Formats: sequence, structure tokens, C-alpha cells
Amino acid sequence: MKEIISDLVRQALKNACANGDLDLPYSDWFNKIEVTKTKDPRFGDYAINLALLLAGPLKQKPRAVAEKIAANIPKDDNLVEKIDIAGPGFINFSLAKSVWLQVVDQIIEQKERYGTASAKESPKILLEFVSANPTGPLHVGHGRGAAVGDTLAKLLKAAGHNVETEYYVNDTGNQMKILGRSLLVRLRNANGASIEMPENHYVGDYMIEIAERFSQTPEAARILSLQDESQAVEECSRYACDQILRGIQEDLGFFGVTYDNYCSERSLHESGAVEATLNELRQRGKAQEKDGALWFAMDGDQDEKDRVLVRATGEPTYFAADAAYHWDKIQRGFDVLIDIWGSDHHGYVPRVKASMAALGADPAMLKVLLVQFVNLIRAGQKISMSTRSGEFVTLREVLDEVGSDAARFFFLTKRSDSHLDFDLDLAKKQSKDNPVYYVQYAHARVSSIFRIGAERNIDVRIDDADLSLLTLPEETELIKRLADYPDVILESADALEPHRITFYLIELAEKFHSYYHDNRILSEEEGIKKARLRLVEAVRLAIANGLGILGVSAPERM
Repeated sequence: MKEIISDLVRQALKNACANGDLDLPYSDWFNKIEVTKTKDPRFGDYAINLALLLAGPLKQKPRAVAEKIAANIPKDDNLVEKIDIAGPGFINFSLAKSVWLQVVDQIIEQKERYGTASAKESPKILLEFVSANPTGPLHVGHGRGAAVGDTLAKLLKAAGHNVETEYYVNDTGNQMKILGRSLLVRLRNANGASIEMPENHYVGDYMIEIAERFSQTPEAARILSLQDESQAVEECSRYACDQILRGIQEDLGFFGVTYDNYCSERSLHESGAVEATLNELRQRGKAQEKDGALWFAMDGDQDEKDRVLVRATGEPTYFAADAAYHWDKIQRGFDVLIDIWGSDHHGYVPRVKASMAALGADPAMLKVLLVQFVNLIRAGQKISMSTRSGEFVTLREVLDEVGSDAARFFFLTKRSDSHLDFDLDLAKKQSKDNPVYYVQYAHARVSSIFRIGAERNIDVRIDDADLSLLTLPEETELIKRLADYPDVILESADALEPHRITFYLIELAEKFHSYYHDNRILSEEEGIKKARLRLVEAVRLAIANGLGILGVSAPERM
């Protein structure tokens, strides 16, 4: 709907400039037309503030500019019922009723395509998310990142963008040595030794299970016989990493999350990509030797101090690998890089952007979404989580308890950069207090209307419905909210805010349940019955489409 208004205003600018009402390069203002929904229906359906923006350059009063724009808007009574100028120069549009009724027909016709945009010539986007270190099972914090990332990928695709998803596997470095040493200790203990686990190592039960599986393989005996401790740790590290990554993939699959690509940090080192990136930084004067180490020369406005790329021991840092990884993304032809990180990585953003700038890339290519922590609540009590101590609730345990649908929906009930309290008891509750149940029930309720009608031999065909019989204010409001769906998709995608879809669905479900409670459908007069059936079917389709983007099922029975 907003694009319809924008097109009218663009034409008005052309007309006004052509006939001398306005003296300006009108095309320069096309992308500055912002259409907003009015909060009060007394002021129409949509409004623009363009006259206020043009007043300065034109050296005219905003209201006078608004009058000139309004006078040049093409007249179409089938599209716009009324145009008003309000306040200092806002132009308000009231759309014709026929426009709203056409929305219902559009939804019925397009079905699952409603709200989606055609594929367009857009930048090639790489969306990287979760990328949890393969040192233990996923916890609920990772689950939130998975829900945000997977939903954002679906949302961007629905908006017509070219998107690929990727998981970056941190399978090298000190943490992997700690993982390997943790497994080696467990392996030795499983074979009769009595060895204490070193401090700050991984002591969770999952490591015991991996050691027990590993001890049954022929490789275990060979590794236990190795005299070279570092080699034994390395081989244990690879085995544990492989086992844990498989578990992560299984949990993500159960959560409905799959990836187009997996990229290994180890492969970047082994292929020479890290060393090539370091050489490029040296040639550009951004990598400098100091105190036996290699440092990245950080500009003062990028970060508070220089950062180590290669330690004095000769071991590259994670920063070196991350610089190479993002440089690799660009060399693979991606134009926009979207990373979803935990909020504790906020200080890392300027470093990666600085490395991109140093390598000759535009740091604005990188967009980082930070995901805040999740407080898992059960029986009113917060549950703590710690990967190394082993005292944590895994994502899979949460999914087994509340289901994938509730988990994905709950993870998206707030902006990703806001703290989230995940109430397990509420997620299992079958009432309107549980938002995912409330939305899914709206879909199931419409399905039941048609099912019950068929069982009672009531004609539930809607092809010949006369929508002009939908005259109640609440019917108009319901249709207008349905009409918002395509705009919500586009705006959510542009803002990289998938939680907006959740908010939209909750509000649409509330409007539907209220309408259903106050109005009869199957027992109404034939004409009104058919019109209302067509309306609620449109509601069902919109809800199904929105739930699909969230990765949540749309049940027909509940």
C-alpha cells in the first residue's frame, strides 16, 4: 500500500515540476518520500511529510508546498477517496474502500506468495549466524541466534533478496587444544587411569560420552600409546570437534535450521588464506613487527589500540583468522556481509571493520546484529549456563520440553539486542497468554470453521463472495491489517528486524479472535456468510505465510 502512495507522489512531483508549480530536480526527492500509517483514522490511512522537507530548498511554507503537491496528484476515485492537508504540511491519504476489498482477493489468489516480492537484481548477501565454537552442545543463547538468523534469511528471501547462509567453524586455536586435552584426560580415565581434569577445561557429561564412544574405536588405543603429548591432544581435538559439530548440526536440524555453506577456520590456515591476508596487510602498511609479534596498526578512530595478528610464539590470533575470513567472503563475490554475534562480541565489531578497510574493502559492507543473552526461567527461577563447568541446559533439552515452534517464536518476541526472559512454563501453556499458541490457534480456528461447515453440509465455497457486504468497522480494520503484511515484510527486511513479523502476527491474531468472538460466520445470511468466510480465509493465509517465515508450523487442529 505504501508503494501505491509513493507512486502517486512521484507522479505529483513530476507534474508539479512540469507545469511550474515546483522548481526542483524532482528525481532527487524520489527516495525521500516516506509514507507512514496514520495513528488516528480521522487523519486518513497514510501520510507523507515530503512538503516539510521541500519547504527549505524551495524557500516556501510547508503548507503551501503541500497544497501544490496535492493539487498535482493524479485523480483516481477508485484508488484515493480523499486527500487532506493537516498541521504544518502533512498530506493525508484516505484510500477507497474498493482498494481494501481488493486486498482480500489478492491474498486468496496469491496464497503462499502473498507478501513476497519478486526476485530482484540485488546485492549478493552472505548471512553468517550461530557459528558456535564446537566445544560443547548448543545452549539457549545459541538457539536465539539460530532463530534470528534463520528467520532473517527467510525474510530477506521473501523480500526478493539473493541470500546465502553460512556457519563458521572455529576449529583451531587454544580453545581446541583445551578441548583435545579435556578429551584425552577423559579417554585415559575411561581406560583405567585416574587423572584430574586441569583447571578451566571442559568437564561436562558430554565429554564423558564422547570419550566412551572414542574408546571403542581402534584409533583410541593408538592415541593412548603416543609418546608425543601434543600429537595426542591434536588428534583428540579433531575427534571431539567432529563429534560435537555433528551434534550441533543435528540440534539445528531439529530446530529447522540448515545452512548453504560451512566454512572451517582450519581450512583458512591450511589453504594459506590467513598468511595471504597477513601479507596483504604488510604490503599495505597495516601489519607491523613489534616485540617479536605482528600487530595490526589500528587508526585511533577505529579501536582504542593496535591488535596482535601473530603472537611472538608464531601462532596467529583469532583476529588474524577473522580478517582472513571476511576477506575470503568478499573474494567469493558477496556484496553484503551480515554477521549475527553474541552481545559480548560488541567490541570486536570495529576491529573486523578496520581489517576490511585496511584490505581495501568498504567496511559498510559488514552489518553486525548483536544478540543479547537469554535468561531461561523455570518455575520462576533463572537457570545458569556455563559451557566449561557443564552446568547448563542445552538447546535440545529446551526443544524437547517446549517444542521447536514455541522456542522459535519466543526467541523472536523481542528485538535481538534486548535481553530475553524465556519462560518455559508459559511456552507450554495453552492459552492466549502464550503468544505462539494464540497465533497458531487463530490459524487452526479458521481451518475448523471450514471443516465444521463441510461436516454440516454448509456451502463453504468462497469464489463468488460479495466482499462489499463486509461493512462492519472491525472488518475494515482486519482487512487493513492484512494489507500491511507486504509492507511489514519489506520494512522488516530493510531494518534486519525479524521480530517485527512476530509482533505483526500477534496483533493480527488478536484482531481476528476479537472479530470471531463478536460475529457469527457460518450461521449468517448466505451473502454475509460467504463474504466473512473469504475474509477469514485471507486471515488464515496471511498467518500461515508469517509463521512460515518464522519457521513455525501452522496447524489445522489444536
